[in-house]
Amino acid sequence: MPMQRRTFLGLGVAGALGAGAALLGAGPALADPAPADPFPVGVRRYNWTRGSRAVTTYVYYPAASGTVGGSPVTDAPVADGVFPVYNFTHGYQSSPQNSLFIIRRLAEAGFIVPAPHFNHNPADVGNGETPKDVSQAITNTLALNTSGPLAGHIRTDIGVGVSGHSLGGMTTHGLLTRWADSRIISANPQSCTDQGTPSSSIAAKVLFVHGDRDDLTQYSSARQAYTEMTWPKAFLTFVGGTHTSFWSDQRFPRTVVDWARWTMYGDTAARDRLPADASGTGTRWEAALGENPGPVTGHYRLIAQHSGKYADIDALSTAAGARLIQWSSTGRTNQQFEFVDAGEGHVKIKARHSGLVLQVAGNGNGADITQQADTGARSQHWRLTDHGDNVVSIINRQSGLAMDVWERSTADGARISQYAYNGSTNQRFTRQAV
Repeated sequence: MPMQRRTFLGLGVAGALGAGAALLGAGPALADPAPADPFPVGVRRYNWTRGSRAVTTYVYYPAASGTVGGSPVTDAPVADGVFPVYNFTHGYQSSPQNSLFIIRRLAEAGFIVPAPHFNHNPADVGNGETPKDVSQAITNTLALNTSGPLAGHIRTDIGVGVSGHSLGGMTTHGLLTRWADSRIISANPQSCTDQGTPSSSIAAKVLFVHGDRDDLTQYSSARQAYTEMTWPKAFLTFVGGTHTSFWSDQRFPRTVVDWARWTMYGDTAARDRLPADASGTGTRWEAALGENPGPVTGHYRLIAQHSGKYADIDALSTAAGARLIQWSSTGRTNQQFEFVDAGEGHVKIKARHSGLVLQVAGNGNGADITQQADTGARSQHWRLTDHGDNVVSIINRQSGLAMDVWERSTADGARISQYAYNGSTNQRFTRQAV
């Protein structure tokens, strides 16, 4: 039975008081190669309207003058280049100026960032007024390419990106669902709640960011929204994080900017940086990014990407406690593993020859991975980070650490233990269907 849909609207205004696709190789062309170096940032204010509604928008952009990392310069000349559009919508009782920690980073990376300033509330999101206002701001921003100081510097032919926090995150999700804007090819809802069923008119790559202790916008609702989205998609959880606690964590802007660079510029190096961007104590990264994520369940062999050797239960043992190692291919069933759905995006990994499941021996770096009787413990649950082409990293639910060939060894018999996730090749395994 699907999870009951929960929307932020049910919290009422009082609960909102916190501050504020195409696949690779398909669909519309992406922008030119991503800029190698960051830009200073300029900003221009536009007093737009939609009917009787004010849609005052600050448009931030790469500038030809100013200081990289400094404050945006009002009416600065635009930098050379043609840049894609990536909107940002602020939260309740906030403003674009209060959101410069992320807006500026996007503009520095080579994006035109329209940031409307709204006096909005949950009702405006729920009845579609704020999403429609954002669509109007995007339309007006794209029109700036025809005349005025930004003319000739805006990519109008590839689609747009949208992002936002809290009410802005809900607005962002609303633009993918009930108030769909088919121009969107990339999205980043932050601290949002589920606003409806994804629209069939949208083909966007979507990155969610949320603290799992958020008491204003329910984490479980954002998880439902993520589950309903088709891939490519990702979810960055700040474990123990609240509604705004991740704002000061540099993993947040790094991940969002590299998501935007991959999805709008086709920057595959940025895509490959994403797991490292998001890794470390207090975060959890989940992603399905590849051209074909394939089935999660089934029987597989796991081939360590750095060595070409196979995950193997040592010495064909059927005893509880036997260690996981790597070994050259033998074709035996101690090198075959069944992936069994454990719920909530996790799997159990069962050795085919013994019927026992893989479990970590502790929560620290270097802890062994052994086979044990299935008890349903969190230490026996794993989630997959998809790197495409059936290459995955395998993260333990209890420890948050990744399956890792110890010290990058290429030798037969090297143990496979766990270590802090860094996305390196000794933490990547090709799943070869049996």
